[in-house]
Amino acid sequence: MWILTSMLILAQFSICHAQQKRSDFTIGDKISFDSKVLNERKTIVVIPPYNYKDRPDEKFPVVYVLDPGNNLFATFGIVNYYSDMLKIMPRMIIVGIVSNDREKDYLPSPSEEQPTGGGADKFLQFISSELVALIDSTYPSNSERCIIGHSAGGLFAIYALENEPELFNSFICIDPSLWYDDQSFVKKIPDFLKNNKDIKKSIFISLSNEKEMGVFSFVEMLEKYAPDGLKWDYVHYKSETHNSLGFKSICAGFEMIYKDWGIDDKEN
Repeated sequence: MWILTSMLILAQFSICHAQQKRSDFTIGDKISFDSKVLNERKTIVVIPPYNYKDRPDEKFPVVYVLDPGNNLFATFGIVNYYSDMLKIMPRMIIVGIVSNDREKDYLPSPSEEQPTGGGADKFLQFISSELVALIDSTYPSNSERCIIGHSAGGLFAIYALENEPELFNSFICIDPSLWYDDQSFVKKIPDFLKNNKDIKKSIFISLSNEKEMGVFSFVEMLEKYAPDGLKWDYVHYKSETHNSLGFKSICAGFEMIYKDWGIDDKEN
């Protein structure tokens, strides 16, 4: 009897297994194209909001993620949970920018340790003149843009703020390499803020348990010179390493950026 029962169970399992239907589950688009600015082929991964085509009149902010191999899916999970479940931020179009040489793309100048650095100006031009236009013409984006950068990517985000301040509205800088080039970007920020007193931006900066990274000096400059329109926050994650603090930083960054989001709607 036990043998017969076991055979029946196995037969039912086989039938159920045979009836299973597998299909691909796609959450985004992979796009490759030739960049005239960089003179190379670029690849991006775009994850638009779920069922966005069902609401053709809705426009979405765009978050550009550097080093998407590390932080793209963390960003995807956080954005969806915060926007759809908690409703504390808007739904977003997520764009991961794949870099062929991150040192060249993110670092404004070469050094002995990073000899291929020095292409940040071209990479910023690529984003502003080619990539943003591609995203805006392909997806229902609005004018609000955020950039997320980790380590050298965080340094690039600060570089973008100082050199093309109108490109992004908000910045999440995870353990940014502000030590680079003798902290030249820390030294530039006072004059930048003095010359842009009407600036309206949001900046979140995190620091791990690694060496100081130049972040303390940068935060001191923000404390002294940040105008009222510059909303910023800084968190020192003393128990996190350089590689582990990404998820917490993205969570805290969005919470800071969208702290007052939806207040007008709730009051009406």
